[in-house]
Amino acid sequence: MKFIFYLFSFYCLLFINFVVGEEKHLDLPMTPVTANPLGVSSDEFVVPITVLNGKELNIQRGINIGETLSSTPGVTFTNWGPTVARPVIRGLDGDRIRILQNGVNFLDVSSFSADHSVPIDPLIIEQIDVIRGPATLIYGGGAVGGVVNAIDHRIPKEAVTGFTGRAETRAGGYNSERSSAVVMDVGNDQFAIHFDAYTKTTGNLNIPGYAVSKKLARSDSSISRSQYGKNKLNNSGQDTEGGAIGTSFFLEKGYIGVSYAMHDSQFGNPLQSSGYFDLKMNRWDIHSELHDLDGFFNHFKLKLAHTDYQHQEIESGGDVGTEFKNRGLDGTIELGHHAIAGSSGVVGLQFENTFFQQPVGDALLPNSNTNSQSIYIYEELPIEEHKITFGLRRGNHDVRRSAFVGDGGCTTIYSTAVGCGASPNVGEEDAPEFGDIEKSFQTNNASVGGVYKINDSFAITSNLTHSERAPAFFELFPYGSHHATETVQKGNENLSTELSNSIDFQLKWNPGSHHFSIGPYYTRFNRFIGLFNTGSELYHLHDGESQAEALDVYQYQQVGASFKGIEFDGRFQVNNQLAWLFRGDYVRARQSNGDDLPRISPLRIGTSIDYQKNAFFARLDVLRAFNQNDIGSNELSTPAYTNITAYASYKLPLEYNLEFFMKGYNLLDQEIRDHASLMKDKIPMGGRSVLFGLRGEF
Repeated sequence: MKFIFYLFSFYCLLFINFVVGEEKHLDLPMTPVTANPLGVSSDEFVVPITVLNGKELNIQRGINIGETLSSTPGVTFTNWGPTVARPVIRGLDGDRIRILQNGVNFLDVSSFSADHSVPIDPLIIEQIDVIRGPATLIYGGGAVGGVVNAIDHRIPKEAVTGFTGRAETRAGGYNSERSSAVVMDVGNDQFAIHFDAYTKTTGNLNIPGYAVSKKLARSDSSISRSQYGKNKLNNSGQDTEGGAIGTSFFLEKGYIGVSYAMHDSQFGNPLQSSGYFDLKMNRWDIHSELHDLDGFFNHFKLKLAHTDYQHQEIESGGDVGTEFKNRGLDGTIELGHHAIAGSSGVVGLQFENTFFQQPVGDALLPNSNTNSQSIYIYEELPIEEHKITFGLRRGNHDVRRSAFVGDGGCTTIYSTAVGCGASPNVGEEDAPEFGDIEKSFQTNNASVGGVYKINDSFAITSNLTHSERAPAFFELFPYGSHHATETVQKGNENLSTELSNSIDFQLKWNPGSHHFSIGPYYTRFNRFIGLFNTGSELYHLHDGESQAEALDVYQYQQVGASFKGIEFDGRFQVNNQLAWLFRGDYVRARQSNGDDLPRISPLRIGTSIDYQKNAFFARLDVLRAFNQNDIGSNELSTPAYTNITAYASYKLPLEYNLEFFMKGYNLLDQEIRDHASLMKDKIPMGGRSVLFGLRGEF
């Protein structure tokens, strides 16, 4: 497959030179931030948003999307080895965080489990928008925690005359990474074609010391510190490749385009000595926009995506132990209208239909179908230099389950010789039968916000949101062992719609070369849906094992909860060569009874120094994460750490704008464990390492 991609790239270059004849360097326009359908700039938003593109994205690009966003205030990730890292925003994860690609939902199963990767490679991404806080109005009731939108220009929105592209190759780092990517666009005034391809191979993750933490080894005598590795994390390499081709036809007042993308990744399971995951995804997208229309509506937007996703867990002998499939269609139709009494806005329809299957493996999830439709309206009313925003959303969500038999395990340890229920180790099977069922939920979301300009440099923004989220199928229906995470997960089909009310404030200072923002927030949940460690264990005998292993039992429950915190970031330009950057975040999450919620990151404070002179650039970054002792039931505390990274680049004096760069990770070689990760006491972050790379534009 890699050979085919590179060969295709070569022929594309030959075709370009033959048809176009003359190379032209073009700067593709940056896509406007997507949290606002009216396309305003980020400093006019009423919700906290971070936009990564250009040079800053080049500096932050990691091996996965979670690592790429780790320097964004309020954002951590569910670390499960170097391949798997789903973003966590303000302590909220799972279905509350929407992962989008070009504004359309990513229909994988990464929100279900910590071992499921997000099939997006950062090397081909051109821009990432991160909305911190509720974005339910535009993106649905599920986006209670925030939105991550990865933009890749696979469907060109602007005409390209000539051709343009970029390429990057990297080697080294904490897992001996070897990766490459190429992105190209070619076209004329009427057509544009996009092509990208990427490949990545890594070895086992280098770690500072033992994989298992001291606290876990002390609390559980059955686990040794070297069980999952010493100095290297066992079975944590990956082999990934993928790419896409897309095309657009430009009309007098817009465009229509289509793209096809594939992603194929095999990566090891660090909690098992052998075996691996095999992830495959195929996705078709259709986008169209029309603008400057006559009549009441002046703008039309259509976005459709069909996803076919497969995740297999391969045993050491090569057999498929577990398989998950998710196939679905997600789309949005949006109409923008001319100003009415000064107010501009949009009305939209969003729909999603997905079908999940687990055709292979121990019972964990039944076949499920989710069908959702929502209508929404969003308006902005300028009042001199200020602005008020408001909107409403109404949704209907149907979730159907097919009959299945759960498999939680056995109440007593047993072996192949002595089964559950056999003498002398008599136990009770935890295997309830479930019938067909359909659950329906209606959600109502509302938001009102505003921007108040104090003067040319200062502004205050605020947003008040009421959000309702329907439970996901993996919160309602699971019942069984999941060996990849060494847990038994139990759903709750009696879950109700999750309700929350949120308020955000931000003070922004932007006099030109400097900027600073700080903002507190508060969210109050009624019937918060959480996955809680029950403190009990069930024993399960997996294929190829001689003795049942003890698995912690986690169950979805609803509780009252509150999240409060503060975020800040800024940049101060000392002189033409030197800049000082700083950031920080803190969140405290509690149940209504006063108990702390699990997997909430501690206070983090970071600072950076940038230096640039001519073609040379360097950054030194220090992040301090404090102890996390505010922990949930049956959870271990996490010690503080200091993570120092460094980045340097030099633009070579060559025709194609080549840039050599290097990045140093965890320079103090500290044992870093992120409290937001379910596997933090078994899988640490990578140790001290240096990555080298070369990127260029043509």
